Amino acid sequence: MITTTSALSRIRKWPMIVNYAIAIVSAAISAVVAFTVLPSWNADPVPLLFLCTVMFVALAAGPGPAALASVLTFLSLQYPLLSPAYPEVLQFSEILRAGLFIVASVLVVMLSAAQRRTSASLQLLGNSQQIMIGELQEQNDKLRVENAEHSEAATRARAAEQEIRLIVDTVPALIARYRADGFMDFRNRSWRDYTGLPQDNFGGRRWGSALHPDDEEMVERKWREHIATGEPFELEQRLRRADGEYRWHRVRRVPLRGETGEVIKWYAIAFDIDERKRTEDALRESEADLAKARHELQLIIDTVPVLVLRHRADGIIDYVNEVGRTYSGLTTTKWTTRTSIITHPDDVPRLEAAWDVALVTGEPFESEVRLRRADGEYRWFVTRRVPLRRNGEVIAWYAATYDIEDRKRAENELIESERRFREAQMELAHASRVVTMGQFTASIAHEVNQPLAALLTNAGTALRWLAHQPPNLEKAKPSIERVIDDGKRAADILSRIRDFSKKAPVRMESLEVNDAILDVMGLTHTAMSDNGVSAKMQLAKELPRILGDKVQLQQVVLNLIMNAIEAMTEVGAGSRELSISTSRAESGGVLVAVRDSGPGLPPTGLPRIFEAFYTTKSSGLGMGLSICRSIVEAHGGRLWATPNEPQGAVFCMMLPIGEQSLEKLGG
Repeated sequence: MITTTSALSRIRKWPMIVNYAIAIVSAAISAVVAFTVLPSWNADPVPLLFLCTVMFVALAAGPGPAALASVLTFLSLQYPLLSPAYPEVLQFSEILRAGLFIVASVLVVMLSAAQRRTSASLQLLGNSQQIMIGELQEQNDKLRVENAEHSEAATRARAAEQEIRLIVDTVPALIARYRADGFMDFRNRSWRDYTGLPQDNFGGRRWGSALHPDDEEMVERKWREHIATGEPFELEQRLRRADGEYRWHRVRRVPLRGETGEVIKWYAIAFDIDERKRTEDALRESEADLAKARHELQLIIDTVPVLVLRHRADGIIDYVNEVGRTYSGLTTTKWTTRTSIITHPDDVPRLEAAWDVALVTGEPFESEVRLRRADGEYRWFVTRRVPLRRNGEVIAWYAATYDIEDRKRAENELIESERRFREAQMELAHASRVVTMGQFTASIAHEVNQPLAALLTNAGTALRWLAHQPPNLEKAKPSIERVIDDGKRAADILSRIRDFSKKAPVRMESLEVNDAILDVMGLTHTAMSDNGVSAKMQLAKELPRILGDKVQLQQVVLNLIMNAIEAMTEVGAGSRELSISTSRAESGGVLVAVRDSGPGLPPTGLPRIFEAFYTTKSSGLGMGLSICRSIVEAHGGRLWATPNEPQGAVFCMMLPIGEQSLEKLGG
């Protein structure tokens, strides 16, 4: 059906002249067939043939050509009526046949026209359907593509949603979602892991159950304000960790708005700021402590009883503390000079020279200067300046200057006192030597009498030899030589006594300890003989020389020997033994030891025997040993006493060798 309709549709599309030609040709063919084939023109098949021709033309060419074919076939059908042989009166059957043919032809033409209109409608409908089907197919294809795209988009959306959820759950921050009324309805995994709370919020609290109780009122107030205004906000609050510890977090909440602008959701993110908070608190405390320390430091600098100054790198003074301003009477803190403007003019060149050296070398230095007080009086100060460095470069100098006027006066008084003390000590030592000389005057006379008696004897002998005739010069010469020797010995004894007894300044010289001891033993020989004391000397050989005053050291040895002789008068005559020894000390000096066999030293008085005016003798002054210790210590040595075994006492004197003595004496 569809194929036939399509064929007819294609035929109808032929040109109009072709359609009418078909009508003419079809009518002609049917007339020829009727005249040549059919036995009789008037036979019934002829109208039927013509009617079929009309129907064919109607089907093939349309109602117009069918009407033309109807006319032509009708005329052909009436052709016999034109024949002369045809009767003039028509028969009823012929009229009826002609009428039926006309009706049938008209019906065919009408049917063709109706069919044509129907076909056109169907064709239009078919075309519309085709167009609709095409459109539907196109829409279907589009829908299929769109469905595929939607499916792919949905897949991508699900993947993106899954990725977003994964990101939200793994981002190192606490993320939450709230309804428009502020009720929490979502918490990411970091939030849940941190707080230990589940995803649901059955507790009914807007912010969950991890907020610090002390922060609830503040958070609730902020929440209500911003829910009402719909504005984003930030705040700091404490959240409880799963282990129970509360830590500070910074929370930011922003709204999600609908198409009409109303808030439909709130999103919040919280970052742990506990360490930063503690750092800030510590920093604030540190800053407060620093400000307090600076204030206290300023108070200390301004109140410490010292002039504090700060110099620039070029040496110019740019700060003076309150003490300095009060002392100088100058109110400004910047003096803009290299040297204090209150420095004594006589001290400025020396201070400037030292300052120049320090600025070049960058080394701290110290100096004593006189500074003018507000009332005009100059007082002595000691100033010490030290550099402040940054990356090895001097950027400033700080100076501390303190009053030493009283100390200076005390030092001067001490120096004067020491000078007077030394003079008094020399007077006392001289007096001690004179007293000591008085104690063994008889020994001295005996010592001097011996060379004088020998001198007289030798002189008389020489005279007798010279009185012979002729004079016996050979015999007289030895006597005269002995006279000379005895005179020298007597003069030497007198010289030593004179040097020992006279008051002379200290003379430091290099000397042999053994020689000085032998000279003293010569002076005490008679005293030991008169008191029945036997002396024994153990003098080491090749001892190093010492640096000292020979007379003062001999005075020490003489005092120790005389004290030992006097102490041994209290024991039996047969047990009075005195021993003097010298040796090299372990410290490198020379050790002198004086031992006696007397009653010894009382244990209670041993620590005080070298104190001034302390004595164990009824007639003693208590100054001898004190003077001896002062002399030994002045030589850089040491004097001490210990018990002797089996009885008696030992006085030891350690003297440094020449170089050591110079170091201890400041040389």
